Amino acid sequence: MKVVFGSIEYFEREMMSFAKRKSLITLSSNQVMEIHAEIKDELMNDFICDVEIKKECVNNLNLASERLLNKYKTQLCQVR
Repeated sequence: MKVVFGSIEYFEREMMSFAKRKSLITLSSNQVMEIHAEIKDELMNDFICDVEIKKECVNNLNLASERLLNKYKTQLCQVR
């Protein structure tokens, strides 16, 4: 399945990739929120695009974070 840049699925994958790069074996809700904050900071400060596109990306990032938090309601999840 092809994932389009800026989609909810894209940000879910980015968050999991970010966790792998940080060598996280498990992922807690606090870590999801930390990763969310770092990616959001990159979007707001480093990503150059139209304001509306940026808003849509941030909204999709928020939804991706919610999905991960809901998907792993247990305290910790395995990072694959």
